[in-house]
Amino acid sequence: MDEPVDRHSEEPHDGSRAGEHGRQASRAVLGRGSLYTLGTAAPILAQAAVTPVVTRLLGRDAYGLVAQGVVVIQVTMMLASLGLPSVITRQALMTTNGMARARSILLRGSLTTLGFAAVAVAVTGVVLGGAAPVTRQTMLLAVASGACFVVVENAQALMRSLDRPLAFISISSVATLGGPLAGLAAILLLGRSAQNYLLGLLVGYALAALTGAVLSLGVRLSHRREHTPGDMREAYRLGLPMLPHMVALYLASMALVFVAGALYGRADSGRLQLALLIGTAPNVITSSLNNSWAPVVFAAPPERRAAVLERTATDVATVAALVAGGVALLSPWLLRLTADASFTPNLLVPAVCLACIGAMVSVAYLANVHLVFAQGRPAGLSLVTPMCLALGVATAWALGHLDLVWVAIGFPVTYAALAVGAAGLRRRVGGPAWKERRLARPFLLGSLFILCGFLLPVTGPWSASRWLVAAVAGVLVVQHGRQVLRPATPVA
Repeated sequence: MDEPVDRHSEEPHDGSRAGEHGRQASRAVLGRGSLYTLGTAAPILAQAAVTPVVTRLLGRDAYGLVAQGVVVIQVTMMLASLGLPSVITRQALMTTNGMARARSILLRGSLTTLGFAAVAVAVTGVVLGGAAPVTRQTMLLAVASGACFVVVENAQALMRSLDRPLAFISISSVATLGGPLAGLAAILLLGRSAQNYLLGLLVGYALAALTGAVLSLGVRLSHRREHTPGDMREAYRLGLPMLPHMVALYLASMALVFVAGALYGRADSGRLQLALLIGTAPNVITSSLNNSWAPVVFAAPPERRAAVLERTATDVATVAALVAGGVALLSPWLLRLTADASFTPNLLVPAVCLACIGAMVSVAYLANVHLVFAQGRPAGLSLVTPMCLALGVATAWALGHLDLVWVAIGFPVTYAALAVGAAGLRRRVGGPAWKERRLARPFLLGSLFILCGFLLPVTGPWSASRWLVAAVAGVLVVQHGRQVLRPATPVA
């Protein structure tokens, strides 16, 4: 196993120099890194624009089945990936001859995924043999779509490591926007059913996987030898413990769809899924920033990693908090845009606000996970994350009996527990200490905006006050971005 490679100078430095490296790291995340953020977030948010049409064409019951199918797609993608997308980025940036070896992991891992998918489809067909045909067909399409998405994730990880934003954006756009558009076309051409929509998704994801594979194979690297003995063994050592972690992380929101279905039925599970779709939109921004944030942390020399993480975490948390507040404030209109009156969107505003809290808190969790993974000791996440998910789901189940919107509380509870658990794990594996209290200010600021989202009127003339407060959040985002992107001070 290769030790992480320090690609930077080992010269001594003082606190001001470390602080300047932290500022430069933030500029990298929010500056050029914004290309990757937009490349990830824009197609996903554009996908949300397709949702209002789909909900109106399918209706509440069929859309509830689609919502469950989307959960299966994501879970399949995570399991079939074997944790390799994160490994590809880490190995590319932190090991000798990393780029060539990362591509080798990508290609061999993708082939393993295809075999995994074939087995998964066969097992799904047997397990659901007695289910209704529409349910069985929908789930089989979902499993196949998830397998295709693995190749997409692997290719994106390589393109980000190579700093090729156009290739990254191309793969992302074909997958996250092309899939839903193909699904919409299938509904219009083949009939209004859940299985037709998921058939279109499968076509879109397959095209994206092909695009990613072609771009990855076309990369020219300086080293001819791509494979080093033990690479895949090391990749699986790092990646496999991430599987329970990634699945539990995704289920932090999507498991709540099934809780709502168990308590209130399939139609209401679809309603809650729409509220979570909007409420976790700030989480999409944070996750998209992660495509530039994680590589910056991994590439930082060990003696500067804490300063880099501290500054970048504070800036990412500020953006996440203000975006979460804006979404909470504008949620009545976002919900009405997403679904018609039959979904009673006004009643879902509190659920959106609850989800926004979790999206804001997720930054604290991500920051410590970066340090855990950089240490090459992620195994503890396979225990910590499922335990936190269990706490969140249990809370959602207990309070969800009061009202459908209270099911959404499982999301912030899960992420609050994750923030605490990841911090403890970071200390256990020997990750560098950083001042986590610096996140308190952006969290308090975001909480004030989200509280306004809870309390301000949803209808009537006074609901316009939401737009005024949201405009304040927007101005603060712009000001913060300008401050971060000010010209750098040269550092020796």
